[in-house]
Amino acid sequence: MAEQRPQQATRGPTEAIRVFEQPPDSISFYCDYAQILGTEHEVVLQFYESIPGPPVPPGGAIANVRTRMRATVVVSQAHAENIGRLLLQRIAEHRTAPVAGQPGKPASP
Repeated sequence: MAEQRPQQATRGPTEAIRVFEQPPDSISFYCDYAQILGTEHEVVLQFYESIPGPPVPPGGAIANVRTRMRATVVVSQAHAENIGRLLLQRIAEHRTAPVAGQPGKPASP
């Protein structure tokens, strides 16, 4: 079932209503490593998941890790700038949000 959230666009001469959907074939995944590449007109984002190998005696240390690509996303430079700005804004909001039980104290990074 698609989830829809109406949101009004703020750019352009006329306002349009944008409907966001998440179709059944969309993907969601955990990512702990990313790579960013660029061309003259595009930015390539590659997202990876690390899979630790078995512990090696003595001490049980992880000796090798496989890093599996989960997705590659290509966006325009303008859209990449927007994504970057939104990510930095979200991080700044999180760092200044009050900690539960301690009003007014910023959250630790």
